Parts: sequence; C-alpha cells; structure tokens
Amino acid sequence: MSVSRDFLEYVLDLLAPLGPITTRRMFGSVGLYLDGRMFAIVSGDDRFYVKSDSQTRAQFDEADCPALTYTTTKPNGESKTVALSFRAPPESVLDDRQQMLDWAQLGTQAAARMPEKKQRTRSAGSPAEAYRRRR
Repeated sequence: MSVSRDFLEYVLDLLAPLGPITTRRMFGSVGLYLDGRMFAIVSGDDRFYVKSDSQTRAQFDEADCPALTYTTTKPNGESKTVALSFRAPPESVLDDRQQMLDWAQLGTQAAARMPEKKQRTRSAGSPAEAYRRRR
C-alpha cells in the first residue's frame, strides 16, 4: 500500500511551521526529515507516526499511542512482529495544528538526541578494479 498524496500533503501543511521538511519514500511509507534527521513517518495506511525515545516514551504510553510495527517471516515460516521507535499520536491531533506541532516536536527532539550516523567511506572500488590498477 502506498501513501495517499492528499494525506501526505495535509500532514506536511500542518507541519509547515516547523520549517523545511524533506521527504523520502521507503517501503510503502514516507519518512519526514527536518535538518536531515527523520522525525516522523506517514505510513501506507495513511497514519502519522512520530519518533520516540526513552525520554518521550512515557508521554506516548500515557496517551496510549501504538507503535509502528511490521511483520517479518523467517525461512522456517515463523513470523515475528517488530515494533519501531515511531508511535502514532492520538488521531485528534490531525484536526488541530497546534497539537500536531506539539507531538511532532517530540519527534524532532528525539531525532536530535540520536547519534549522527557515521558517513561511509568510499572504498577503492571492487576487487576487480584494484586488480586492474595493479597491472
């Protein structure tokens, strides 16, 4: 299932006061980024999820916010459900820009606390290219 363009545009409009948000499609969902850090996800079933961490988890738990999950199947046929660190705020926030911004701020703060990913160093190329250079 892919994200509805109308729903995504609606969410981005509500979040516009945060600043320039960039998006990246991934696995039928869309990641929302502020200052290069993913703070929210719009899922393929048109749900809005906000990044959580140990400092915000209690607020999400108190509001009974479900986690974004996916199910994976192992080669032996066994299924496993994995919960991500993104939680769906109460649906009522979609009707109130200020509430939406308050929940999104929790996501931007959680994202800011995450360590920056190390930049991958570019390899010298494939082993075949290294062999050719030696000749």
